[in-house]
Amino acid sequence: MYLIVGLGNPGAKYHNTRHNAGFFVIDKLAEFFKIESFEFENNYLYAVTDHKDSQGDTKQVVLMKPLTYMNLSGNAVKEFYEKYEISKENILIIYDDVNIDLGVLRMRPNGSDGGQNGIKSVMYEMETDEIPRLRFGIKGGKEYEKQRSDEGFSLADYVLSAFEEAEYEVLERSVESAKNAVLSFINNGIAETMNRFNGSTAEVKNPAAKPELKPGTQTDTQPENERENNTN
Repeated sequence: MYLIVGLGNPGAKYHNTRHNAGFFVIDKLAEFFKIESFEFENNYLYAVTDHKDSQGDTKQVVLMKPLTYMNLSGNAVKEFYEKYEISKENILIIYDDVNIDLGVLRMRPNGSDGGQNGIKSVMYEMETDEIPRLRFGIKGGKEYEKQRSDEGFSLADYVLSAFEEAEYEVLERSVESAKNAVLSFINNGIAETMNRFNGSTAEVKNPAAKPELKPGTQTDTQPENERENNTN
């Protein structure tokens, strides 16, 4: 079993914000797997799909969106981990990183939290930094540096802001590339995926001849959840 977790904040207020990059990737994966909706379990939404690679091997994948708000994301991950006793090496946490430019991805098998409260919560609850993660760059380049130099600039406000229209093309490419990186993680492992996808999404390396994942199916109902908590 593989657990793919996208971090973000639930609710319409945060739907299109930079901090919800993890949710964007989960939605793109759900589209790939033809998942129409998610099930509700305590403090997260999830969907399960079985699919086969071109070698005929079946792999079970769980997509998750924590509903705890960003700062308590680890609660949902720990709950699922303890319930299903999944291997930590088969967990992948996807989250936004304001220290990386939009259009850049970074996958690693471990590491520090880098000041991102969502992965910080996951590491705290799981009691280890040995958790694979995919960092999704959200920094807006020169525009970000310009805003940062302004008096009264708030990093918290920036990560909770919406993407600019001029960023949409790169954002779309990044989400698509992140989806493909997740599929590679499942199919080929983290080392090969890092070699291929780490860096600019405009320069993704062509893979060697490898089996591609085939989408599965899942249909369930998705409830609303509007609990308030820390968001950044």
